[in-house]
Amino acid sequence: MKNETPEKDLLTHNMEPASHISYQVTIVSNLMAFGGTKENQKRYGLTLCQWRIIGSIANAGPLTLGEIAKIIFHDKSTLSRAATELEKKGLLKRLANDQHKSSPILAFTKQGKAFYRETEPHFIRQAEELTAGLNLQEKQQLCFLLDKLKNHAVNVRRSYES
Repeated sequence: MKNETPEKDLLTHNMEPASHISYQVTIVSNLMAFGGTKENQKRYGLTLCQWRIIGSIANAGPLTLGEIAKIIFHDKSTLSRAATELEKKGLLKRLANDQHKSSPILAFTKQGKAFYRETEPHFIRQAEELTAGLNLQEKQQLCFLLDKLKNHAVNVRRSYES
């Protein structure tokens, strides 16, 4: 990638840095979300919320809805509806949770594991394509900065809830 300064768009050219970051992180999230593209929704038949559940279980293993909600900062009731649809599609199953009887553990079915193995290379290819404009050092720096921003945002949000 050339060492050039990207142009600000019409909506961000006069924004203060904090607003600019908030706006651009939201836009980039929408652009990069694998399950957010109409093509992928049509191809795989899953919503963005369903993809987030699939990704959470693929990366962290079987989880309760509450655990997924905490990991991805999403509304539990919306996740519940999405999980029910994934069950109907045969991709997820609910397992008994000995520690919390009313919070079953969500896990992949055999079909769900196969589905994830089939779609993961497409997800990786899309992520690589969308980040190809950055060199390795820039990608690592962005990962560091996004983790730092997320951790701070989590702490700020928690302080609001206290």
